Amino acid sequence: MELPLHPFETLKAAGELPSPKGVALTIVRLCQRDDFSALQLAQVIKTDPAFVGRLIKAANGVGRNSGRPVASVEDALQVLGVSTVRALALGFSLVSEYRQGSCEAFDYEAFWSSSLVAGLVLQALSKRVGCCNPDEAFCLGLLSDVGRLALATVYGGRYGELIQFENDDLSLREEERQAFALDHDQLTAILLLDWGFPENLVEPLLLARRSSSADVQLGARSMGLMHMCAIAATVAKAVLAEGAERSWRVERAYDLGRQHGLSEEVVGGVLDVVMGEWRDWGELLSIRTLAPMRFLPPAKDGEAGLAQLAVAAGADRELLRGILLRQHYEVMEPHSADFSLDDLLSILLETAPRVLVVDAQLGDVAYAWLSTLRDTRQGREIFVAVLADANDEASAVAAMEAGADEVLVRGDSERSLAARLLAARRVVRMQQELALDREEIRNFAAELAVANRRLHEVARTDVLTGFYNRRYAMERFDLEWSGSIRSHLTLGCMMIDLDHFKQVNDRHGHDVGDQLLMHVARAIKTHLRAGDVICRIGGDEFLVICPDVDLPALQGCAQRLVDAIREIRLETPLGPLKASISVGLAVRQPGMSRPEALLKAADESMYLAKLAGRDGIAASPN
Repeated sequence: MELPLHPFETLKAAGELPSPKGVALTIVRLCQRDDFSALQLAQVIKTDPAFVGRLIKAANGVGRNSGRPVASVEDALQVLGVSTVRALALGFSLVSEYRQGSCEAFDYEAFWSSSLVAGLVLQALSKRVGCCNPDEAFCLGLLSDVGRLALATVYGGRYGELIQFENDDLSLREEERQAFALDHDQLTAILLLDWGFPENLVEPLLLARRSSSADVQLGARSMGLMHMCAIAATVAKAVLAEGAERSWRVERAYDLGRQHGLSEEVVGGVLDVVMGEWRDWGELLSIRTLAPMRFLPPAKDGEAGLAQLAVAAGADRELLRGILLRQHYEVMEPHSADFSLDDLLSILLETAPRVLVVDAQLGDVAYAWLSTLRDTRQGREIFVAVLADANDEASAVAAMEAGADEVLVRGDSERSLAARLLAARRVVRMQQELALDREEIRNFAAELAVANRRLHEVARTDVLTGFYNRRYAMERFDLEWSGSIRSHLTLGCMMIDLDHFKQVNDRHGHDVGDQLLMHVARAIKTHLRAGDVICRIGGDEFLVICPDVDLPALQGCAQRLVDAIREIRLETPLGPLKASISVGLAVRQPGMSRPEALLKAADESMYLAKLAGRDGIAASPN
């Protein structure tokens, strides 16, 4: 598992990364000692009553068959084990300490809410599948996206700009790597390893986030954990989604379960358990959760059943409810007959049903209410059927004009009503398929955009040094020339040539020549201004475009660079190798009408520097 450790060490040295505090930090440090005892650990835990309660709840988790309930810290340690207690302390500490931060665009509350779902799903699936210890799985899921929190904590506003404009993980990871030298998934994996999580848990988590994970070679248990991590991440996103997005994410979770040998009954049972535990754990950890929801499997063509179907009050409410239940629809309806339409609107927006049946007897107020519903994003995604009398053409027309999709005729046979509602089923299925298609298109577009950016970078970048190449140099020089004329600013440039480079290649070989070029490139990048544009335009030749600079400043900068290059010492089989450069300088003059004149002046100055003995600078006269 290759991870970019150098950027992480830089972040860690800054001391701003999320880390455990207080009792949790003491627990983590104590567990790192070889001579600690369970008694010492229990004494430390007891100093934090809040953690004691959470620890005992974890030890009494659903599905444990330990006989009597756990009521003490000592019993909890025996049931859970030291490694799990350490992980729980770490997770709970981070939840408590990092509820807010400097990144205004980062939703800390939603982050921990979905992370809690991921932990509970992974725990429940682990109990079913047995791919790892369920309590370790809970901690792994809870911290499965902590890299996002870390980037938001360290970079604040800069990271906020990225997450405002990047909506899919693939593009966001690419932008993160360009901005911070590592992405949030890599940072998650490095943090978990740094905190003591074993690699056999961290690697499957990381691979579950990668599109190439299907090609990896892992053991059966690790492969199982990787699949479970993918399901947990999907459900975690679904619980905070709305409308059609929630529907296709739930369908995706069931689809992942089927791919990995889990029946719909197993996945559905897990999700039902998780919804109850989510609320309980949310109260214990003071994390916002939503009202309990059901994640029913998607209906298949030719099979009965919609995820949810709401029925408004009306004269035939009980009759219609019985018909729908016999047709294997799930029916959701207001608890009392005297509900208000505003109450129903609130229920619909919270639960996002797929189909709604409204009785035309509710009159004009119902049509106005239906128009309001259609003005919301979620309301536009609901299939609305209106129940009207057979000869009540006015109600049918008013319903359709208000936004209804179908009119059901009061008094029709059960078979006729069921047939009419087939349209609802087809529309719902098409909405789901369109949502999945849109997601695939977004992923494809994101992958294509990343590939195009990479190709664009390759087309204008020198592979060896990472500097811009000659093609880009000429395009950029024209732009800088035009900009300097418009803004009445100066424009300078340097032509840099590595002295005796051909002899280096002839005597030492091209490998040594490439190493020398890389050392020179690093020195150039280090000793020039941040706004200078550095390009490699030949084998040993560099062009530096220097906006808004006068000749004395350019000379001082070039001299510092020449001095730095003299300090290079490259050890080779034939002995140490030194380096020197010849630098030609020029600044745009009033008589120069084209950018080529400035380039020619700098080039001629470079040859003057070579004629003067190399290892120095020469400037074009004003």
